[in-house]
Order: sequence, then structure tokens, then C-alpha cells
Amino acid sequence: MIGPETSADFDDLARLNHELIQTVDSLHKTVRSLREEIELYKRRLFGRSSERHIDDPSQMQLFDEQLASLVIDEPEPEDESKPGPGKRNRRKKSEKIPSHIPRQVIEADVSDEKKICPCCGDEMPIIGTDISERLDLIPAKLFVIQIQRPKRACGKCKETVVQVPAGEEPGGLTTPVPGSDYGFGVYTQVITSKFADHMPLYRGEDFFARAGVLIPRSTQYGMLAKSAILIAPLLQFMIDQVLSGRVLGVDDTTVRMQDPSLTGKMRTARFWLYRGGDDHPYNVFEFHESRGRDGPAAFLDSFKGHVSVDAYGVHNGVYLGSGGRIMASCCNAHGRRKFVEAKANDPSAAARAIAFYRGLYEIEDRARELAPQDRLALRQLESVPLMSRFREWLIETNNDPTVLPKSSLKAAVRYVLNQWDEMSAFLHNGELPIDNNATENELRRLTIGRKNWLFVGSADGGRVSASMYTLVSSAARHHLDVWAYVDDVLRKLSAGSTDYESLLPDRWRATHPESVRQYRDAEQKGRRLTTQQRRTRRRSKAQADG
Repeated sequence: MIGPETSADFDDLARLNHELIQTVDSLHKTVRSLREEIELYKRRLFGRSSERHIDDPSQMQLFDEQLASLVIDEPEPEDESKPGPGKRNRRKKSEKIPSHIPRQVIEADVSDEKKICPCCGDEMPIIGTDISERLDLIPAKLFVIQIQRPKRACGKCKETVVQVPAGEEPGGLTTPVPGSDYGFGVYTQVITSKFADHMPLYRGEDFFARAGVLIPRSTQYGMLAKSAILIAPLLQFMIDQVLSGRVLGVDDTTVRMQDPSLTGKMRTARFWLYRGGDDHPYNVFEFHESRGRDGPAAFLDSFKGHVSVDAYGVHNGVYLGSGGRIMASCCNAHGRRKFVEAKANDPSAAARAIAFYRGLYEIEDRARELAPQDRLALRQLESVPLMSRFREWLIETNNDPTVLPKSSLKAAVRYVLNQWDEMSAFLHNGELPIDNNATENELRRLTIGRKNWLFVGSADGGRVSASMYTLVSSAARHHLDVWAYVDDVLRKLSAGSTDYESLLPDRWRATHPESVRQYRDAEQKGRRLTTQQRRTRRRSKAQADG
């Protein structure tokens, strides 16, 4: 028979064993969570930034038969640009160096002695000329516009004096700001170099120094500030156009801002982007010193329709308190991204979710060129049942006790379920995009520049930058020659023009075809064609394997 002391020891050991089991289980979960974080950080640092699906024979292919039955196969478009067998894809000379560029001709003839035929002693005539061309460049050259306004006076009465008033010289204005020492070209160069070419103002000093003139960065900022005042009416007209639409993309990004009250430190401010839809294709930037909802709420005060946002916009911002006037359409690319990050946690489950998204995006690929009502009909026919099965799987996975509460897979599932109504909004409106990627891509015009200029010097500087990015990015969105567009806008507005509609980028593009970057149009079409061909091949392979 076991004594009292031995029985107590047995109970202590049992409790200790139970505590050790719980401790080991807790440590196992912690190690698993930390491993997921390490894999995620390694992928962000060293892995591919693209989230595009790549077929991997080591992973199972999920839903290929189901997706193939949902998606109608389309013939692969023929790429006429591809050379045939044994042929090289060579460009014509006229495509290599355009004919409108001035030529500096160099005559390379033989010497007078070699022009004489050694047999008969006569001068040999020219029977042909080989021409080779190479493109060259010289640094930008500045020039000075010297305005001479003679004064005329009567030599007898000595009372009458006449002179052409300043600003009324033949040929029109020579500067956007009365009294400025710099002409339109200098103002345009400062704007485009910083906001289109991402060149900080101190590098602008070097640019002008190469041409022999020093224009301090403080002077350049003053030119930007005055230009922002000049273009303000056009930007307000652009804002009104964007807010009159029914669909709007909204996104934001951080920026460091100098604050005199914080010695040696900087504050975090934000740029907000409001991207108009296809009916009003303009980008509007706003600067705010915080991420509070007061900024978007004030901007969207008169807007009525849908906004494409991320989860932050859903929970904290852009449509709360609007009384149903503004409705949110949440970005599905953010949801898909969560499952891409969860691959290290559960590759099989993550691949399952990504397969659902792959099916949705293949449907969207075919719906891209359709009218809104036809796009809606296609979504109702094919996307709705696919999303319904996706939601069933999400609920099942969320209730699965084997999925750890703090795992990245669980976080991805909850993220999508919490925003399900907003993520499903595109199913009921043919004008809504499935994601907010287009807005994020437009915002990259600013984030690329931020890597160069690093911070804004003040709140006023941030607002000036927002105005300039509105003008420049809207022009770049339409593949315009930004320099030509900005120069023309400054000239028209400084001359007092109020025809703001003709200065909108899409309207300006139609009347200035010579200033359209056709190669950008071709690149965009080429990327879309490549995507369509890749998805068509994948659908064909899925059907063949099935």
C-alpha cells in the first residue's frame, strides 16, 4: 500500500508533468510562429516581390478542373512581332534614330591623291555612299531672352512719353510669374525634374550648373510655390471632375516631414491619392500631417458612390459617418497577399486560397474590355459561385481547431472574413474593380521619388508637392510628354485662360498627338497581351491534364 508521502509525491509529479506538457506545447507554438515570421522577413528581403502565381510541380494543383469548367477557353492571340524560324527581329533604321532629329554631317572622302585612278590617271566618280548614324548628346544649353522696350518722347513739348508696357511684348509672356528672372522653360524644368524624373532640388542645382548658371534650391522651391498658385484653378477643376464620378480609388503613403519643434527628429506625415475612374481619369494628391480620417472626410464631403480602399479605409476612415452616401469596395489583392505570406505556415491551405483568387482574376481578365453591364453579367454568372465556395472554405478553415489562432493562415482567413461584404462589392457593380492595384500603381510615382528626396521640409512644402504630383502624375497616366504638357499649361494659365477643360490631360492628349509617348501605349498593351497569353496557356494545360 502506498504511503501518504508517496501519494503526495505522485500527485506533484502528475501536476509537474501536466505543466511541462503545457509549457512544451506553448513553446512549440511560439517556435512555429517565430519561424513563420523569419520566413516572411526572408522573403521580403531576399525573395521575389511579385505575387504572380508560378506553376510548381512540387505542389499539388488545386481546383484546376473546376476553374477550367468556369473559364471559357479563348484562342491565343498571334503575336505578329515574333520573328519566324531562322529570322532575326531587326529594327529599321528609321525606328532606331528618328528622322526629325537634326543631323551633323561628316564627310569622310578619300584624299585627293587617292581619287586619281592609278591605271588611267582620271579622277574616279562617286558610284555610291555608305551612311552610318549614331545618336549623340550635348548638355542642356540655357539662353537669355533679352527684352528691349525703347522709350519714345517728343523733343519739342517734352511731355509725351510712350513705351510698350511690361508683359505686352510681341510673342506673348516670357515668364509665368511677373517680374521673375526665369522663363517658362526653367519653371517647367524644375517641375518635371523633381516630380516626373524624381530629382531632388539640390541635384537640380547641378543640372543648371552644367549649363553655367547656379539656381539655388531655395529659389527653385520659390518657383514651385508660385507655380502651385498659378495652377490651382486647373487642379480645383480636376478635383471637381474626380468627385463627380461614381467610383474612386483611395490610398495613402507616409513621408517624413521636418519639424522645428523636434530637434534632430522628424514627424510622420501622409500623402493621400484619390484616383478617378475611367470616366474622369485624373490623379489627385493631398498632403496631411497625420493619418486621421479628417483629411479624407473633408475631401470626400461631396462625393457619392463607391471608394476602393484597403482594410484601414474600411475600419477607420473614408466612408464612416457618411450616412450611406459613400460605400467601400475593399481590395482583394490585399486579401490574396495575406495568403501569399501564409505559405510558410501552411503551403497546402495557402495554395487552396490562391487558387480561388486565380480563378477570380482569370474571369476579370476576360471582363476587362467589356462594358460595365456585360462585366456585371459575367461576374454574376461565374464569379459569384466561385466566391460562394471560397467563403465556405474560409469559414471551415476558421473553425478548424488545428489552425493556430496566431498563425499567419488564421490571420489571412480572418482578414478576408472581416471585410467580406466590402470584398464582395465588385460582384454587384460592373464599374467597380476587383482590387485597388491601379491606385497603388499610381501612388508609386510618389514613392519612387521619395527614395530620392527623402522628406518634405514643411507642411507648406508638402502641399506644394501634392499640387505638383496631381499635375504631373495625371499627365504621366495618359503617357504624355510631361515637359510639353506642363509648359503648355503654364503658358495658357499665365495668359489668363479659363478653358480648364481643354487643359485636362485626356483632352490635351487628343489635341496634341505629337506629345503622346506611343511606346508607353505599346508597352501597356504588350503587358496585357502577355498576361492574357499566359493565362490562356494555363487554362489549356488545366483542361488537357483534366
